[in-house]
Amino acid sequence: AMRPAVRIIFAPIMSRSKRDRERGYYVHGTTQNRTITIDPRSSEIGKTLLHEMIHLRHPDWSEEAVVSETRLRWGKMSWKEKARLLRLLGSAHLEGEEP
Repeated sequence: AMRPAVRIIFAPIMSRSKRDRERGYYVHGTTQNRTITIDPRSSEIGKTLLHEMIHLRHPDWSEEAVVSETRLRWGKMSWKEKARLLRLLGSAHLEGEEP
């Protein structure tokens, strides 16, 4: 299954690049130690969550491979599969409000 035990946190994520920050760009999501952080400003939260879960599952894959797999999987997922994925966000914590 595609659902390892993960923590999901909503938080603004600042880009590492000053140029990106000045242009108003931000990172949609990051993964570290089975914790996925998602920037709630993202307009593609479902796809971002799927992308980060693929990173968790395949830590050795390149960013390009993960992007490609995300696009492929998202395109094949039914609305119910997307809904189940989005349901995982119900357990998300806000940064600073983690237990």
